[in-house]
Amino acid sequence: MSRMHFAGRYEESALSSHPVYESHSHGYTHASLVDHKSGSVHTGLSINQLIEQGTLAPHVHSYEEGFYILEGQALLAVRDQAYLIRPGDFGAFKVGTLHGWRNAGLSPVRWLQMAAPQPKPPGSERDTFFAKNGQIPMVAKPLDASDLKGDLLGHFDASQIPPVDQRPAALVGSKGVYLNWMIDEKFGARHHRMLFIEYQPGAGIPPHDHTFEEAYFLLSGEVEAVMDGERRIAKAGDVLWTGVGCVHSFRNISSQPARWLETFAPQPPVENVFRFTAEWEQRAKELEG
Repeated sequence: MSRMHFAGRYEESALSSHPVYESHSHGYTHASLVDHKSGSVHTGLSINQLIEQGTLAPHVHSYEEGFYILEGQALLAVRDQAYLIRPGDFGAFKVGTLHGWRNAGLSPVRWLQMAAPQPKPPGSERDTFFAKNGQIPMVAKPLDASDLKGDLLGHFDASQIPPVDQRPAALVGSKGVYLNWMIDEKFGARHHRMLFIEYQPGAGIPPHDHTFEEAYFLLSGEVEAVMDGERRIAKAGDVLWTGVGCVHSFRNISSQPARWLETFAPQPPVENVFRFTAEWEQRAKELEG
């Protein structure tokens, strides 16, 4: 039986060259957070970095890719467009979309990357292909949401979270939880979602499971996670993953907001996204007497 959940941590020392990109990049390193070794079959989550003057040549994937910039600046080439992107900028590349990267600052640029379907392990069939003589522009204008020419890009950071008393209810029965959908079906993605979520101190979500995998990369605060009955404490830099059918719950146990980036793969069904244990236990009592 495959593992139903996983807990790990991002360590800068884990950044290393990737065999698929070695001959098509300069100063590019990658640290896997969730992949087939974690028990996942749908999620490819990683931290990616380009050092000063680093480049990643234009390429396409046979999978969909999403990203969120954590630090630094990059020049991102998407098809025949170029954008200067910074922390809080995010985007998605649909299957077969040509894209390339160039570090545009004086310090490393680092981003969280999500791939779905899960990339094939090195040595398996190819799923990444590089453009012959592909070039990345040297200059670009900052990302402008009004001038994207169809590219799937946007910006969201913690400063845009509304005051507590002005927030819409995010989840029924989960007061103090705020979420912002960044990458989803409405955005134009077809294989995954990515969202920014915040739990106020003491806020939580009760035990539930899904028909899809979730991954969680902690940005701040401290969270108590219970996954299939196993209790874990997660803080900034930690990563958690729950597989299909894993019953899990979260609670912010710190005195500050707990924030993380969360991914779904595959995309959820149109109905019955959450299966809360308590709701079904109550329904069983009503039905069975």
